[in-house]
Amino acid sequence: MPRTWIARQTEEPALRVAVVGGGAAGVITAVHLLREADAEHPVDVRIIERGRTLGPGLAYSHDHPRLLVNNYAGRLSALADEPDHLLQWCARRGTDVGPTDFPRRSEYGAYLAGLLDDAVVPQGSALGQVRGVATDIEPNGSSLRVKLTGDWSVEADVVVLALGNPPPRAHPVFRSHSRFVADPWTTPDLAWQIGDAGEVLVLGTGLTMVDVVAQLQEQLPMARFTAVSRTGRLPATHRRRSMPLHETFEAETGSLDRLLEQVGTRVRQRQEAGGDWRDVLDSLRASANDLWTALPPEDQERFVDQVARDWERLRHRMCPDMADLVAAMQRSARLRVRTLEGLAIHQYDAVVNCTGPGPVHAYGWNRLVDSLRDRGTVRPHRLGLGLDLDQEGHVVSADGTPDPRIVAVGAARRGLEWEVTAIPDLRTQAAALARGLLGSRSRTQEEVGADTA
Repeated sequence: MPRTWIARQTEEPALRVAVVGGGAAGVITAVHLLREADAEHPVDVRIIERGRTLGPGLAYSHDHPRLLVNNYAGRLSALADEPDHLLQWCARRGTDVGPTDFPRRSEYGAYLAGLLDDAVVPQGSALGQVRGVATDIEPNGSSLRVKLTGDWSVEADVVVLALGNPPPRAHPVFRSHSRFVADPWTTPDLAWQIGDAGEVLVLGTGLTMVDVVAQLQEQLPMARFTAVSRTGRLPATHRRRSMPLHETFEAETGSLDRLLEQVGTRVRQRQEAGGDWRDVLDSLRASANDLWTALPPEDQERFVDQVARDWERLRHRMCPDMADLVAAMQRSARLRVRTLEGLAIHQYDAVVNCTGPGPVHAYGWNRLVDSLRDRGTVRPHRLGLGLDLDQEGHVVSADGTPDPRIVAVGAARRGLEWEVTAIPDLRTQAAALARGLLGSRSRTQEEVGADTA
């Protein structure tokens, strides 16, 4: 049965919004919708999620004490207009967390879970959870019907796709291993699955690999790990103290070459002044998506092919404590990091897939995506990363027509924008979506009133 926080009657009909996905993207979107609503412009938000808990999702539901968030606490507020919201939440709970600390992953998951319980629901608005799996979205007159398993359905004026990241991909050669773990985050007991493996091959050298190895090295004290990728390079590491958290660097761009030249110059200037390259990359965050959309299509393609891997390694960093653990494991020969060249998988007792997520439009990982693609409601973005969307994030159908009733947040936006999955990205998307939906509704009503006056 649906779970409802508050639903009050009002003469003004509420805008019905179905949010598909109850992880960080879905919850942050729901909260911003409620914050934008008022008695004259109410909203009825229904979050569709199979699990009981809303907020943590896969990313923040793990309670291993070594798993920390990979960004400073001062940057992880879920609310676009309250940058210290997380810090204040921690303080109310008696937890000593400063702006440059790295909280535990499970603690941040609890913060996300508490957002809805703390949310203020305006008069005439409603907030509820519908437990189930969305399988399709069908037109129903001027509105939409979200079909769920078990013959449930949710009627909505707008549907928000907050689908999260697809599972990782792996080459069939690796999948053929007799003890292959396709996705460590959805495996109930990873250590048990690997069992008595002495040599463990980990596909990927990014942050997922770091998290997985950090857990397994305690649970499997006799195991040794070999992490492999095309480059054989680990993520960069955050400093324990950062620059002012809201400083920005406004680069000008007309081409990828010009942009890279400006960033390189800024890095050299910063280092000559006693600063750090991380300062420059962090200061680009506020304008990163504007820079991305300003690039010509051919330069966007070249970025994906030639630059993206290095950008992701430098941009998405390990927290210092995790970097210290990884370095210690390398010194003790419990962790080896190498390239794929000359790799022989038969030398390993188990293989754990920690590569990056697959494309959102791929078949097989999400029943709703499969149905929408089959019907032609959505299509892949030209870069093959997310869904094809218009500038406001509305899905574009197979015939090239945007549907203003279906909008995407999170990973599905990759291509329209580049930075789409971190908490600062999600809160920016959610705030813009809420303003667009409820602000446009307000303007429409004002226009109607003016026409009939």
